[in-house]
Amino acid sequence: MRKIILILSLLSLTGCAYTSHVPSANGAAEVMPNRRIDAPAAVRIDPELSNLTRKVNTGFVCGAHTYTVDLGSGISESILQTMEGAFKQVARVDSQSEVQPGAYFLDFYLSDFAPRLRFLPGFWSATADADTELAIRVRATNPQGKLVLQTTGRGQGNAEETGGCTEGEEPITEATRKALQRTMEDLVQKLVNTRILTDETK
Repeated sequence: MRKIILILSLLSLTGCAYTSHVPSANGAAEVMPNRRIDAPAAVRIDPELSNLTRKVNTGFVCGAHTYTVDLGSGISESILQTMEGAFKQVARVDSQSEVQPGAYFLDFYLSDFAPRLRFLPGFWSATADADTELAIRVRATNPQGKLVLQTTGRGQGNAEETGGCTEGEEPITEATRKALQRTMEDLVQKLVNTRILTDETK
């Protein structure tokens, strides 16, 4: 086992840098038909969230290879697509002052993002094991200007690939996509399907 770790460590000395661009994930399918809100929504996505990139935490094996996850555009598209399935109309805004009369205001910002990648040494190769946790916070204001809900959508994803030190990009991308998908679905359950927004408006 020590020889295997040594070989993989020596191979990792000629490291490379990789960037994973995570695609969007739509959680609108989780919106219950009788929970869809017949009103427009104005969506603000905090710049930290819309420009989110993070260097992946890796272990000692293959440590010379660096991986970065770019989630910004994917996460923005995911939020807008998911909310379009929940509201009559969705517009993206930069501040609450831009909200049109009769619209809900949804303010999304980052709570936590933790992508991790480990390389587990095998006999001839290493297995890249990726795990990502994501949490997005949202503050919802009703058309009357009252803050009616603050909640956090959470998601976790895992993926792996066997090969070597260069095989980390695909699993970390897939693990993050899964975490994003589950976060969108969790937001739908807490923000839309609970009826808190519509009940507070009545």
